[in-house]
Amino acid sequence: MDEQERIAEEKKKNLKLRTASVIAMLKETYYPGHSTTAKRVIERHLIREFGLKPRQATYHGSHIIEALHDKGIIEHVPEDTARNALFKINLRVLQKYKL
Repeated sequence: MDEQERIAEEKKKNLKLRTASVIAMLKETYYPGHSTTAKRVIERHLIREFGLKPRQATYHGSHIIEALHDKGIIEHVPEDTARNALFKINLRVLQKYKL
């Protein structure tokens, strides 16, 4: 049980670190009205910054997108109903968010 708790804590810490890194990248990059396929942008950032392999970046990127969606930083673009992969960055929430 102790080993499982340690692994769970490590995962939470890594998710928090990666999410903070992605939020910092979004703050530097996006401007009002910008829409993006956030999944690819986040995956590329994870590969560059943390040296993850593409499959790992996809796995961790989905968790980061969930976290950003829960915080209200990104939301689905209504026009993208087919793939459901296009997100709009909510810049007001993003700029107010403290790391």
